[in-house]
Amino acid sequence: MDLRKAVRDPWVWGQTILMLAVLFAAPRVPWHTNLGDADFILNRVDPPWIRWLGGIIMAGGVGVLIWGVRSLGRNITPGIEPLTTAELVTSGAYARTRHPIYTGVVLVLTGYTLAWSNWTLALVVGFVTFQYFNAKARAEERWMLQRFPAYASYMRHVPRRVL
Repeated sequence: MDLRKAVRDPWVWGQTILMLAVLFAAPRVPWHTNLGDADFILNRVDPPWIRWLGGIIMAGGVGVLIWGVRSLGRNITPGIEPLTTAELVTSGAYARTRHPIYTGVVLVLTGYTLAWSNWTLALVVGFVTFQYFNAKARAEERWMLQRFPAYASYMRHVPRRVL
């Protein structure tokens, strides 16, 4: 993993800010936000069964994330540019989707928000994180096409599916 290169990657900074914002804001928004007449939209905590569902979604996301990391092995990098020593991985989680780690992160952040807050805020977080990681996936794929000629064929057979 090339951390010096990752620190200069704006996508890494964006995902770090996004994750920190969700981790710190999701538990606090329902308790410390007053939206006046629209207060019922975000300023509530859902019943326990919905919050447990969030925990299940979060656990599933952790599973997908771990599967993706293990499948990628020593090729992992937080940035969008593949390592100079990287090999194209098309097995394990990468045989099912081109971006399992991003899928896992979207599920973890959405499930976390549902577990700590409410379904309305979880929908917002899910939408925003999906859009962010889908855009990051498109940017990463431009690098992958340059670095690995076989990636074009891989793209035709395996869906991007960030979620």
